[in-house]
Amino acid sequence: MTFKVLVPVFPGYNTLDLHGPYEVLKNSALPGDIFDIMVASATELTKSCEGARVPRDISFEDVLGNKESGKGLDDFDAVIVPGGRRWAIDAVLESPNGGAGILDLIEKFANLESQGKERWLISVCTGSELMAARGIFAGKTATSHWAALDLLKATGQQYAQEHQVAAIDVQKTRFVDAGKNAKGVRIASSGGVCCGIDCTLWYVSEVVSIEAAKETAHFMDYNWSFVDVPSTMGHILAGEKG
Repeated sequence: MTFKVLVPVFPGYNTLDLHGPYEVLKNSALPGDIFDIMVASATELTKSCEGARVPRDISFEDVLGNKESGKGLDDFDAVIVPGGRRWAIDAVLESPNGGAGILDLIEKFANLESQGKERWLISVCTGSELMAARGIFAGKTATSHWAALDLLKATGQQYAQEHQVAAIDVQKTRFVDAGKNAKGVRIASSGGVCCGIDCTLWYVSEVVSIEAAKETAHFMDYNWSFVDVPSTMGHILAGEKG
């Protein structure tokens, strides 16, 4: 079985927020065809906040409904939303077109019918604010970079007030499994930058096996452990706290 994963990027995205999960999912410890990853963007090339440029595999327009590419949003099993610098996140949130389509993409995926798929929507770092702006975390627990937790909370409160729904429960942790939404999409968020690696390894443990995730971490020379660290602590899974 091949899991199809979409990563939408925007100007000023964080390089590791994209490439950390990418490294996990395409690591040599896993079968080469188990994860098929596509990068989506509004432009042919997208520059990260560190200056790296990544080419897109598909445009937002195509993935949102123009089938010329042969790939629609309902083809994907998971969407991983990276974060970025403050100016980059603000540019998306304040833009009149929702970051040229990225916010529409997030909201549409969160509301897809399962069609036999176990769909996942995962944020990395400040990418959680983009999800919060469309109410994805309403009434759920979520996290972000430790320096952006108050901003995540504010974004969630604004959506809650405007739509009369429950606010976000914001926690400082490495990653959060918020469980499934009303459509059955599994919602998760991770803390700052390298926490996206932790969360993606956990995603692998859920859809493949814990043994595959551990072997991937070992092959990466990555200390994948849920222990206290200076800036964030542990993890939160649906129904329990770590």
